[in-house]
Amino acid sequence: MTAQMTTPQKRKLSRAEKRKRKKTAVPYSKRVRGKDYFWVYLFLSPFLILYLGFTVWPLIATVIYSFFEWDGIKPLEDFIGLGNFFTIAQDPLFWLAFRNTLMFAVINTMIKIPLSLLAAIFLTRKWLWGKRFFRTIFFAPLVLPVAMAGLIFSLLLHPANGAINDILVSLHIVSKPIDFLGDERLALLSLIFVSVWQIFGQYMIYWMAALQNVPEDLYEAAELDGANEWKKLIYVTLPVIKPVAVIIIFLAFVNALRVFGLVVTMTGGGPGFQTYVVPYFIYTQALVDFPFRYGYASAAAVLFGVTVLMAVMIQGYFVRRSDENPN
Repeated sequence: MTAQMTTPQKRKLSRAEKRKRKKTAVPYSKRVRGKDYFWVYLFLSPFLILYLGFTVWPLIATVIYSFFEWDGIKPLEDFIGLGNFFTIAQDPLFWLAFRNTLMFAVINTMIKIPLSLLAAIFLTRKWLWGKRFFRTIFFAPLVLPVAMAGLIFSLLLHPANGAINDILVSLHIVSKPIDFLGDERLALLSLIFVSVWQIFGQYMIYWMAALQNVPEDLYEAAELDGANEWKKLIYVTLPVIKPVAVIIIFLAFVNALRVFGLVVTMTGGGPGFQTYVVPYFIYTQALVDFPFRYGYASAAAVLFGVTVLMAVMIQGYFVRRSDENPN
């Protein structure tokens, strides 16, 4: 009977103690007040001002301008509603640029993701000598600005006096110089390979960070079972890094959709319109082709932004799926 009475008594005391602690605990909102709030807002204000001025406002302004027939100079008065969107839906040049952008992003991702993963696997092997040297070599192109890389490869790929053509001809790989940027079949592929060369190191670092999460015990167990390097990759490495891999792949795809600098410096959208991409289409409509069509370019940017947003939403869906079903 005594034991039965002491048990509920202990429960009452523990609940009372919890309530007492809850009353005496100082809420976070009361701990940070007055001068503390002032310093918090003071240090956050530069970021907030830059974020509002260079991210939020341009997004809002782009949507607003897309409903106007505006050249970017005159007063914003000619409201046309969805007129720009209806016009752009019937513009074959925009859809050609849209197709080229998707082709660039898909092929770019399909090349750089496996190659960067392969390089990351080799650079995380214990037996490899000179890891820092190779990491530096692969990461160095990322330091170059995109425009600088475009100018360098414009010279290297030149059909008359480019170093790459000189090497190919001197080694008798080709009989005559190749116009990489002037051939309709090769221009987009040339841009893709230059883009992969420059961004390769960034995704290699991503993969190396993901591979560090694979326990060495799993590799040792796989070796005891007689697994070779290929089977260890398929049955050990990829299942473990699957959630991170999904993020890396879609991040690579979304970033590839924003190709612009290489097109401006290397091809200018040519030959013909074979490398005409959506960011370059927006640029020419707003700032190059006269009369300027700033509102029309804004409508194209909104449509393109919706496409990127859909890609991000798909990424989020697959990330959630990979977290729920890691195997």
